[in-house]
Amino acid sequence: MLLDVICLSFIVALIRKGRIREFPKFNKIWLLAISIGLQVCSALFHSLGGIFISAAYVLILAFLLFNRKYEDMRIFMVGWFLNAIAIWTNGGKMPIDLEQAKKLPYDLEPIINGTNFKHNVLTEASNLPFLTDVIYMPSIIPRVISIGDIFIMLGAFLLIQRLMNKPISLLQLREGKSYATKS
Repeated sequence: MLLDVICLSFIVALIRKGRIREFPKFNKIWLLAISIGLQVCSALFHSLGGIFISAAYVLILAFLLFNRKYEDMRIFMVGWFLNAIAIWTNGGKMPIDLEQAKKLPYDLEPIINGTNFKHNVLTEASNLPFLTDVIYMPSIIPRVISIGDIFIMLGAFLLIQRLMNKPISLLQLREGKSYATKS
């Protein structure tokens, strides 16, 4: 989902003369690996998709909590929290606005007939519709995103800037300080 955001983030970091010098020492990275495995399982076993996605979200939360010292992880956590609320209050799937989704070049039949492992159709009965996938994002990889996804994309961008040794601190920007911390 974030492939274009990740590529753009690396391009921006390279333009800013960033280079990978040392990979940040993340705690409990195995939680992230298991979470990815669970998400793959949700695609393979549609009937249990909601359970796998929910379990993956719990492991992602644990990973984010263990690494909350990084500002970018805290931004990820906000996005995670907003998406988790939307998913958990809607039966383990993220509702998507069908009118916005029709703009996508993808087959929507699995979403419409309920066999999609990750999404269902946004209806009047959907809980917290403002947190669901309702924002059309035309880009290299067009998609319909949620408010939580925006925070996750921002967190990914900032994390890649950190990986490329050119961190951007939103807290320092707010305070009018230098935009990059010294290494």
